[in-house]
Amino acid sequence: MALWDYTVRRTIILIPMFFLSTVVIFSLIHLAPGDPIEIMFTETGHPPPREVIDQVRKSLGLDRPIYVQYLIWIKKLLRGDFGFSYGGPFIGQSVLDLIRSRFWYTIMLMFTAQVLALVIAITLGVIAAVKQYSIFDNVCSITALFGYSMPNFWFALILMLVFGLKLGVFPICGASTAGADFTGFAALSDLLRHLFLPVLSVTVGYTAWLFRLVRSTMLDVLSQDYITTARAKGVRERVVVYKHALRNALLPVVTVVGMRLGFILSGAVVSEVIFAWPGMGRLAVTFALNRDYTGLMGLSVIIVLMVYIANLVTDIAYALIDPRIKY
Repeated sequence: MALWDYTVRRTIILIPMFFLSTVVIFSLIHLAPGDPIEIMFTETGHPPPREVIDQVRKSLGLDRPIYVQYLIWIKKLLRGDFGFSYGGPFIGQSVLDLIRSRFWYTIMLMFTAQVLALVIAITLGVIAAVKQYSIFDNVCSITALFGYSMPNFWFALILMLVFGLKLGVFPICGASTAGADFTGFAALSDLLRHLFLPVLSVTVGYTAWLFRLVRSTMLDVLSQDYITTARAKGVRERVVVYKHALRNALLPVVTVVGMRLGFILSGAVVSEVIFAWPGMGRLAVTFALNRDYTGLMGLSVIIVLMVYIANLVTDIAYALIDPRIKY
């Protein structure tokens, strides 16, 4: 019951925070220079007369005071109407449809990278902490330092050069082979081949950073008095490490992973652009370069929602791992 009350309180707090976030998003976008309607007609290559532009602006409510525009926008937003794209290659298309078409590609890329990074980092981090200053620990630490320091865009380009251009093992762009009509297992195999390099470029840096966090927290926990007491009582080392130490060491890891999950829909912008992966990060870049106001606002709202949901899930996970929190 205490956990349920805690969850309800945290959920209620998110409601005013969400509306405050929409005010910030709307205000920042409208403070940017440029007129979205003029940009939209400029993209067509044949701008209409000023009277037509003013009429379109009036029909969309963009001639009204800024607070009225916000109320119109938030009312449509709550109905699931994100508007249509004002500029760029997606002009006239539904923003919500554009987000939907790229949603699962980003989830596929980021979720796969997250799971791989967690499994590898926690496994290696625990072993390295238990075998502190061993050859295994030194090798993992040096490798993690290299992976953490390596620029993501550089590593992505190296992967593209080696595995794509030199060896020709994996494709270097897109999510499917152009012109191919694969079905069933062949389609899945083609997708996984296209997914490999973007996932690897995202996973390596995140794994290195997460490994350092897991190792340091495990070393800190293993030096605590209750761990010494458990060992003195004759508790098996496996139980000491995985039941007593790891559970407490995972608390900061849960925080980091929760924050990371919140921005999962923002995608891995660098990797998505370099590998032409059709995800949300690449979509955000396109919106920004074309000053697509409605697209940026819609995408920002989705990311904010994901951040809040991830924070709520993180809080609940914290309460499950550490019983003191829910009380």
